[in-house]
Amino acid sequence: MARLQIAYIMDPLCGWCYAAAPIIDQLRAEHGDQLQWQVYLGGLMPESRILGPRFRDHILTACHRIETLTGQPFGAGFTALIQDPDSALDSRPASIAIRELILQGDMEKTLDYIKRLQSHHYRDGLTLTEPDILLGAAEGLLGDTENLKFLLETPATWDKETEALFLQGRNMLTAAEGQGFPTLAIKYRGRYQKLGHEMYYDHPDQLVTELAAVVAEVAAQPEPKEGPELKEPVEAKAQPAQ
Repeated sequence: MARLQIAYIMDPLCGWCYAAAPIIDQLRAEHGDQLQWQVYLGGLMPESRILGPRFRDHILTACHRIETLTGQPFGAGFTALIQDPDSALDSRPASIAIRELILQGDMEKTLDYIKRLQSHHYRDGLTLTEPDILLGAAEGLLGDTENLKFLLETPATWDKETEALFLQGRNMLTAAEGQGFPTLAIKYRGRYQKLGHEMYYDHPDQLVTELAAVVAEVAAQPEPKEGPELKEPVEAKAQPAQ
């Protein structure tokens, strides 16, 4: 049985990716192994950034809108984190950790890991830069944590480790004609087509229903032969989206 390829272009510090979590959950629950997930990291915060007053207000306003629209809760710990004038956000360590799950080759565990990180950040108020937090979230999901432990404890490597990863994610964003994170796109009839998930934040079941016919069409086709699995991100040639 062929599976519908679905690209999820995201960032672990993107509030709207957290808003889309119920959509991801329902797609997984309804269509299960009929979907072939691909996760791309875009690098929303490609370096450590201390939040200024305007940015803090922007984040908290967006969070209120997300909570109202989707019902996704934001904990008191997250609010305190954002209001702390010394708080800094950095996408690199969590993205490196997610990459380790991707390279392990089990996308279901990768999506489970992303969900754990989102809960730690948006409900518990953790910054997702501490090795103990990122390694603890991988318990039961990542078989060998030694390489991840080394990378997380060596911040000097973070730029090198994420440069190609973020470039790949932004090139995929361009290919899918996405405007930001998250972007969901399906590979249908030979090309990636963006899913307008933005219309379904308050009723994700409708997107699941509307996608059912495409999933069934692809499932009826013979499964294509796959080449060797990629072990490292492919450095795309196009320029990253701005």
